Amino acid sequence: MNIVLLKPGDEALMQRAENAFYPGALTRERAAMLLREPTYVMVAVLNEKDEVMGRIYGNVLHRFEASDLILYEVDVVDAHQRKGVGLAMVEFLKDFCHARGYGEIWVLTDLHNDAGNGLYRAAGGHLENSPTNMYVFPIARR
Repeated sequence: MNIVLLKPGDEALMQRAENAFYPGALTRERAAMLLREPTYVMVAVLNEKDEVMGRIYGNVLHRFEASDLILYEVDVVDAHQRKGVGLAMVEFLKDFCHARGYGEIWVLTDLHNDAGNGLYRAAGGHLENSPTNMYVFPIARR
């Protein structure tokens, strides 16, 4: 298992990783823009044949008191599920965040997302059961 932290110049790998889950959804231009963004973090996992096994991505949130990593999506190719790929990606990002002095990693997930909830518990995540609501402001449709 080869875990790769993507950086500018890795646009083709980013497209391959995204195409494993959402074919055609990511243009090379969008990939380049995201990889230039210093707060964007994406990791891809490749097998010995250089095939995508999974990918995880999120953004660094800089607050007054600390910087945190917010995860948006964690995906593992069906053929590689239940083999430790998801856990390896989360552990990689925990080390990444520790090295940079970030306060925590956090992620939102559905109550009924059994795979996601199991992964986050296995990686040492603590469920907060926050009674908060999430509001979304759809700016692009204005």
